[in-house]
Amino acid sequence: RCVLCCCCCCCCCRYVAPRLVLVGDAAHSIHPMAGQGVNLGLADAAALASALATARELGQDLGDMTMLQRDFESPRQRANMTMIAALEVLWRGFGVEMGLAGAVRSAGLGLLNSVGPVKNQIMRYAMGYE
Repeated sequence: RCVLCCCCCCCCCRYVAPRLVLVGDAAHSIHPMAGQGVNLGLADAAALASALATARELGQDLGDMTMLQRDFESPRQRANMTMIAALEVLWRGFGVEMGLAGAVRSAGLGLLNSVGPVKNQIMRYAMGYE
């Protein structure tokens, strides 16, 4: 259960509160497929470090809620929810082995594999480079 809101889903509604920031597994949980939880946590930490460094350079309070929401929470929630949703689709897609679902999955992966630039962009995003 989230410590900053009343929901019990895989991702907290809020990553920041006055003088408190949640990152990594404290902010979101994800199926352990391909170690993406680690990548998301590292990206959270890097984004927080960047937001705090910028605030310090500008002489802002490092605990300023407006800054933390704008420079950390909003962009990380978008990125995390995108990855969580993508992995949920993959997890559910690979959970079905028979019939049309298996054929559609195989065809889709074959198409993705044949389009190198798209595949490379997806891989870069999954590795946290984008």
